[in-house]
Amino acid sequence: MPLRRAFHIILNPIAGARRSALLNAVVERLKKGGAEVTVELTERPGHATELARRAAERGRADVIVAAGGDGTINEVARGLLGQGVPLAIIPLGTANVLAIELSLRPRAAEIADMLLTGPAHLVGTGLVGGEIFLLMVGIGFDGVVVHDINPTLKKLSGKGAFVWAGIKAWAKGPGHDIRLIADGREKRAQWAVVVNGRYFAGPYVLSREGDISQPGLMLYLFRNGGRLALIRYLIALGLGRVAKLPDVEILPVRQVRFLEPEGLAVEVDGDARGALPQTVEQGTRFLRLVVPSGWKA
Repeated sequence: MPLRRAFHIILNPIAGARRSALLNAVVERLKKGGAEVTVELTERPGHATELARRAAERGRADVIVAAGGDGTINEVARGLLGQGVPLAIIPLGTANVLAIELSLRPRAAEIADMLLTGPAHLVGTGLVGGEIFLLMVGIGFDGVVVHDINPTLKKLSGKGAFVWAGIKAWAKGPGHDIRLIADGREKRAQWAVVVNGRYFAGPYVLSREGDISQPGLMLYLFRNGGRLALIRYLIALGLGRVAKLPDVEILPVRQVRFLEPEGLAVEVDGDARGALPQTVEQGTRFLRLVVPSGWKA
């Protein structure tokens, strides 16, 4: 069982401000366990990737820790791909989907124990536009929602900002007539989601077959547009019954080329990431991720 002594924490200060008590308690427990802890703050989008790469190249840390939401974790992971040092997380964000995948609760004792002694597992990755993702890529409804988030409202209210952006996106009405090529087959949908694990947008099971510890992506195509269809999809997601809907097509995929409509917003691991056209494909490399002792995918 590993016992780590040097931690390099890359902190999103906005998320850290909302959950400073949890972060401080984890750091205190690490130090009481005899660990050396360094904290660096991100200053702009993409900065966490730079900080993670530099920290890995210095070779002083036993583990590099992403402290923030799933978007911050994504950025740190991008900086560590191909490096020897593993990634760990302190979930401080709004949805914390990766923490849910790992059955990691926001409790300081559990997080500190995982950081100090948890095993480092290999987890599968995906690629979007050549950059890795760990959880999901959304095109359509959730892409529009994430792009429309008010940063100030998100800082103040967390989930409230997503709810308000979701209401506005729903009120705009019909879907987006997305054209895509999935492993050579042309498809159309009003909303499309590619997932690498089980969960989506928080504690909601989208893919019961999903397994982040294994390579492989699942594509969910929501075929109907309009306000009533979207409400039905969201209710089914909340109940974990999306796979039961007759107008949802589910495909295991290796590559999906999203072609139209050009300019439609894309979200990756809960953060805005450009617009169509985009190519999503199965990653070719694994990432070493520290997980709780006894965790099974």
